[in-house]
Amino acid sequence: MMMAQAALPVPRNIQAAFEKGTRSTEGVPGKNYWQNSATYSLGIKFNPSTRLVSGQDDIVYTNNSPDTLREIVFKLYPNLYQKGAQRLMSVEPNDATDGVSISSVSVNGISSTEQERRISGTNMSLRIHPLLPHESARFSISYTYTLNKRSHIRTGEIEDGAYFLAYFFPRIAVYDDIDGWNRNPYLGTQEFYNDFCDFRMAVTVPKDYVVWATGDLLNCNEVLSPVCCDRLSKAEQQDEIAAIIDSMDLRAGHITSQNPENTFRFSASNVTDVVGAISNHYMWKSTSLVVDKNSGRRTRVDAVFNPEHKDYFEVI
Repeated sequence: MMMAQAALPVPRNIQAAFEKGTRSTEGVPGKNYWQNSATYSLGIKFNPSTRLVSGQDDIVYTNNSPDTLREIVFKLYPNLYQKGAQRLMSVEPNDATDGVSISSVSVNGISSTEQERRISGTNMSLRIHPLLPHESARFSISYTYTLNKRSHIRTGEIEDGAYFLAYFFPRIAVYDDIDGWNRNPYLGTQEFYNDFCDFRMAVTVPKDYVVWATGDLLNCNEVLSPVCCDRLSKAEQQDEIAAIIDSMDLRAGHITSQNPENTFRFSASNVTDVVGAISNHYMWKSTSLVVDKNSGRRTRVDAVFNPEHKDYFEVI
């Protein structure tokens, strides 16, 4: 005689989503499923000598939910390194900073007061005029923070003259149909929960520093030498591995445009996050491969590394 399988308990928030039709018991989105989205324009200036990150974050956020939002929750992930911050990782004393310093916030062009926002660890809550379903709002935030040097969790100074920027900008937290705002603090050990968004990013660095980042480099001819741009263009069209920056280039110099500063511009669509790497002494190998046989669309793959690390020559 076969016994019927006992039904598993369903958490209340998941059951509510089933009833609202935003989720289904089959594991696919329900007929009423939605996700909020945003377009980010990020302007970053990085000073390698001080590790100061200065940013301007302009966001157009669309409320695709059926709810009226009276606050917006932002993630300030660099506050993981704030003195006294709650975290599940060790931070060297010299990496404990004052966290993210917010100099200005505006909503739809109107300045927000400090009383309208509350920062607690890696979360910042901002009271706003109600944002109705299917409406959009514009946010603009100016901020600074000091990049960590030794205590590496995905981001920081890798070595003198090489840096990795991750979770470096104030971003709007996920508002979903299960729990509403994601208010979970970032403690250093978790992965990230982000909306799919569109990004345009401009990173300004001193001359001789190269920037690699999520998405497509939009202005190669403005920031890199004609030789490097030609090599990169060819790498995007062939299966062979190309050296965009080799050891001879590093010795000769003049890899970037010889302005006091250069601004590298990138664009990425429908991705959950963007990151950047910065160095003045890394080699760069590149190739591409067809990822859609019907259209012939190719995706470029890069390996960027210190030539002293011989194992990395084969990474590409």
